[in-house]
Amino acid sequence: MKVAIIGAGTYGSYVIDSLLSKYPKANITLFDIGDSAIKSEKEIGLYSSLKKAMYTGLTDGRWFGFGGTSNKWGGQLLTFTENDFKNPDNFMQDVIKINQKHKVSVLKKFNIENNYAEINVSDGLFTKTGIWLSVFNRNFFKHFRINKRKQVRILSHCRVSKLITQQNNKIQKVIYLENGIEKEETFDYYFLTAGAFESTRILLSSEIIKDKIHFSDHLSQKVFKVKRSTKIGDEDFVFRMKGFSLITKRLIGEIDGYSFYAHPVFNMDFPFFQSIKTILFKKQFTWKAFKDAFKNMPQVVAFAWSVLVNKKMFVLNNEWFIYIDIENPTKDSYVALSEEKDDFGIVGLDVSYSIGEEADQIYRKAKDLVEKYLKDNQVDFETISDEIDVRNSEDIYHPYLMNSNYNSLEDYFSTYENMLVVTTGILPRIGGINPTAALLPLIDEFIESKFLSSIN
Repeated sequence: MKVAIIGAGTYGSYVIDSLLSKYPKANITLFDIGDSAIKSEKEIGLYSSLKKAMYTGLTDGRWFGFGGTSNKWGGQLLTFTENDFKNPDNFMQDVIKINQKHKVSVLKKFNIENNYAEINVSDGLFTKTGIWLSVFNRNFFKHFRINKRKQVRILSHCRVSKLITQQNNKIQKVIYLENGIEKEETFDYYFLTAGAFESTRILLSSEIIKDKIHFSDHLSQKVFKVKRSTKIGDEDFVFRMKGFSLITKRLIGEIDGYSFYAHPVFNMDFPFFQSIKTILFKKQFTWKAFKDAFKNMPQVVAFAWSVLVNKKMFVLNNEWFIYIDIENPTKDSYVALSEEKDDFGIVGLDVSYSIGEEADQIYRKAKDLVEKYLKDNQVDFETISDEIDVRNSEDIYHPYLMNSNYNSLEDYFSTYENMLVVTTGILPRIGGINPTAALLPLIDEFIESKFLSSIN
């Protein structure tokens, strides 16, 4: 069977590994606009315009090339449980079940496990532990050795412009540009894994979806500064080390049907640590890192001892910040095709992002819950901000609510006769987690229950 995978990022790489582990005979063609050098929207030559409120999820949050955003940020592997939503719809109930069914096997692919219990720490708040993949193991494309798979033909520098469909929601062929020349190919099956926004552009350009697409994302704000300890009651929120991966912890709650999470951010006032993050995540090496090391040598030594010997994150002066992120209750944010074209001569995207009217109330209630939790545990803290805003954070951009009106998992799997769209956009809720890993079990379930049966 000839399979096309559009996008060599996080999901495209995972689909290939999952597919070949269960169907080694697959003949796979992998399309990607980039190559091994990870580039931003502007660097790769795409176009998007922003209307209304600040939202940099496209300019700063999506990356192109082999591994995509997994190569740039890594991110935390978190999945859903029954604790995440008070009243999930049928589709999200199915997602939760599949998350629990495949969680262990998914994590095993990265040589990790997560047996940490979720603990109710107060009325309306529970803890969830995640694994932040190490800088040496975060690129899915490299981790799954996609370029070594003999069954995979990699077409780099190929921009997919649109898909040609038949009336019964069957994809007939893919149209793409290679070195400025338009080409087309036909496959038996398609996986659209080009990221939430680029996949949406392809669906719109193909007229598979004929109107603008509504979406949402988290709103994030720095709220509290905690002093003297990383412990709150019996819970220690300092990141632990397992190899070079981080064991992280966050608080999750729900207000009026919208989820929020409170997560720690350490060492914002530690220049050496910020320089290290710039090198690891932005891959920008400067002499500033050496200068910062010399200026803060005692702290640098303490940092190294804490990480290498004590196997936990060093926290400068035992002071750290708590951010609160909420699901944006917007009903007006949308993505549509632009009249402007990008460097490939293909129409770009117009993005309108609005903060929902209920956001301020949800944020304040979430803030009150976290503040009460801190006070009940006699934590020394101060409040930084009372206002909700959209802030740039490496852990925030996970668009959802894009064409996500599914009645069940079967409904999602059967949307197209021979294609599966895999982006966070298919989720109607993302709760209090980074939802990327929550879709990995869905990929495994689809290949086991639907794809294999279609070729037998």
